[in-house]
Amino acid sequence: MNIHSEFIILEKSQFPHIHFNGGFPMKAGGTFLIQPVASSPIFTTETFSDEQKEISTLTLEFAEEQILPRKKQIEALDGELSRNLMKQCGELGLLGVDIPEEYGGLGMDKVTSAIIAEKISMGQSGSFTTTFSAHTGIGTLPIVLYGTPEQKEKYLPKLGSGEWIGAYALTEPGSGSDALAAKTTAVLSEDGKYYVLNGVKQFITNGSWCDLVILYAKVDGEKFTAFLIEMDTPGMERGPEEVKMGLKGSSTTQLILNDVKVPVENVLGEVGKGHHIAFNILNIGRYKLGSADLGGCKVTINEAVKYALERRQFDQPIAHFDAIKAKLANMIVRTFELESIMYRTVGDIDQSISRIRADDPNYYNKINKAIETYALEASICKVYGSEMLWRNADDGLQILGGYGFTEEYPMAAISRDNRVDRIFEGTNEINRQIIAGQFLKKALTEELPIRQRINQMRAVMSGRPFRVYSDILPQEKTALEYAKFIALHAFNESIIKYGQGMRHEHQLLELLANMFINIYVMDSTLARISQAAESNGALPEDLKTIGQLSVFEKVRHVTREAKIALLSILEGEELQTALDELNALTRHTDMHLNAFEARRYLAEVLYEKGKYEY
Repeated sequence: MNIHSEFIILEKSQFPHIHFNGGFPMKAGGTFLIQPVASSPIFTTETFSDEQKEISTLTLEFAEEQILPRKKQIEALDGELSRNLMKQCGELGLLGVDIPEEYGGLGMDKVTSAIIAEKISMGQSGSFTTTFSAHTGIGTLPIVLYGTPEQKEKYLPKLGSGEWIGAYALTEPGSGSDALAAKTTAVLSEDGKYYVLNGVKQFITNGSWCDLVILYAKVDGEKFTAFLIEMDTPGMERGPEEVKMGLKGSSTTQLILNDVKVPVENVLGEVGKGHHIAFNILNIGRYKLGSADLGGCKVTINEAVKYALERRQFDQPIAHFDAIKAKLANMIVRTFELESIMYRTVGDIDQSISRIRADDPNYYNKINKAIETYALEASICKVYGSEMLWRNADDGLQILGGYGFTEEYPMAAISRDNRVDRIFEGTNEINRQIIAGQFLKKALTEELPIRQRINQMRAVMSGRPFRVYSDILPQEKTALEYAKFIALHAFNESIIKYGQGMRHEHQLLELLANMFINIYVMDSTLARISQAAESNGALPEDLKTIGQLSVFEKVRHVTREAKIALLSILEGEELQTALDELNALTRHTDMHLNAFEARRYLAEVLYEKGKYEY
């Protein structure tokens, strides 16, 4: 057999074997754009260890038995209750999953940490989820990753047990997305024993009941630095609670510093290097937020299908209505997609960390680097998670009709509480700039062989045969690989037009980011389905349907956004040539699918199960 293609996907053994004309790195952030789908194993929920499954069950039971029944009391801003629940989490080990065993924690992997974040959110209290997440994430991890042995010994046992509550103070009244524009100052005392801090921090989660805060200030007005500050330090004041749209049971206040004396030994990391801590911790916060949103997505499905099966109109359950089936099917696909990218991302991070020797003197520096490598994917998880939960909650509210708009049912609270997720951990607009900007950096520095892949794309556009050989969803995989070429086509034309100046073209970067997000979602979804089929010895019909609907929708988005980008940045003959090349690629993304029947089928599977079970 004479095959003239850039690569061949053979799915004959447990995992695909890839034959390249040139070498690509097998694992690195962003490689999903240039590597064939399912070219190497990814981590999925189907590959959870027995221990991870046990922790998942334990956490879900806690959420449903301890958080859910107390949701109304939590929402009344009952700080004592929230602290007691945090102590219970500490007793179960849920606060110490990321803390090394030598400091009283469990020292487990990032996947397990993500599982806990997901299941805690299924207690249907966005407020407690926020309290928990701020404490275990940005309120604790900077000490784990950047703290001295003395700092870890002093603070981590208290944070891991729930005796102390942590907070993180980066934002200021005049600096939100531009965090480095902070005005809080730190001046070294004459005897060199402490720093004197002055300033105001804004929107601090856990502000009313935190015991320790990781706070950023500028030493000598310019050196951005992180400090560990105990809240009983003289001069530390808590502002009043913010009156918020949602998350009413979480504490959000200002922190006001008036000549606060912080011992020099409480500098976290190095003076002037606080931005390294701030930005890398945000990467962790982003994928953890995606995990929490995943739990919320599952709740919306479970609550919506329960209502749809019970609610009767026109002498039948509304679950029988075609429009309801379509909404539920779309909710399933979005949730499966989010689950796929979430656990792929944290699995890749864990795999990178597993290569680091525990006795390496630069162990934590290398962990930080491993996390930073997947900053792009972490941003995708945050953006996609926050936006898909919003859409799921909106569809769920619509299914419940007028009851969905009442506080008696959960959709109203989910909608209200979820809205801030598009602002938390860097706005989605900032994260889209990061996603596209990371690819621009990787292209210009040749960290990824994007130029080589673009050359392959040009060969395909000129008529060179290109095929994907697979027994599992071959139509969808072919469409995905051409979608990657389409995104690269728009990306390449953008680089030619603007070069490094492209970072100032925010509307263009958003379009490119949307294409990259959709490609990562499709790639992860199809890879997960392929692995499940290989493991089971057959492709389950419901997984096949999810894969078909995912690609059917998202390929069209990629094509549309590529065309908008080209129409907006080119003109005349250059535009016509670029559009002709786009059309040459787009014709290979046409798919034959009865989407109506596919959605009806998925809904019927959900009715049989009664809840989301993937």
